[in-house]
Amino acid sequence: MSSHARSPAATLFPLVIVGLLAGMTFWLEQATRPPVASNDGKSRHDPDYIIENFSVRRFDSEGALQHTLHAASMHHYPDDDSTVVQSPQLTWHRQPPTLITAHEARLDSEGKHVQLIGDVRVTRSGVGDKPATVLSTARLDVFPDDELATSNVPVAIAQGRSNISGGGLSANNKTSIYILEGPVYGIFDRAAGGSAGAAPAKPKPKPQPQPKR
Repeated sequence: MSSHARSPAATLFPLVIVGLLAGMTFWLEQATRPPVASNDGKSRHDPDYIIENFSVRRFDSEGALQHTLHAASMHHYPDDDSTVVQSPQLTWHRQPPTLITAHEARLDSEGKHVQLIGDVRVTRSGVGDKPATVLSTARLDVFPDDELATSNVPVAIAQGRSNISGGGLSANNKTSIYILEGPVYGIFDRAAGGSAGAAPAKPKPKPQPQPKR
């Protein structure tokens, strides 16, 4: 059994910012690539360089901050031209802001496949009286060019006291459709239109009888 949903739930996961993880990491790699030595060690899976505690920021043409990437380290491996980023924190600064975190991100040589591994969280900030929406899973495979994301392990999406979970996930950014693979379970808080923690409406006072004259 599976369940699918359209916007606004599907707007939780802007796959474009995972593509930015690939793009920003590729830019950093090119900017810091050391000269090629005669003995480059390409037969072994050893990093040819490591960058620690780095931040990359991207601004628009008017100087407004668009995206930020923080990470504990980045390792590049010349044998397969892959990159591993430890403790990535990728922020999309548009409203509402979205933050993606994981223990590790693995990128192939062309950035067409990004693997987010270990305590993966996508947090979309709340708007108005609505609480933040959080997607959590142990692994997420993202294909930025195709705007697709998949997971074959349990996935949970929570907003305040409302939550839904499934055995896997398929997200298509082009069609704005999420598919949660079964078994699917959900609890929805309908108070104040789904806003958790909202105070119940006060009953209107009953009209008092008027005295006879």
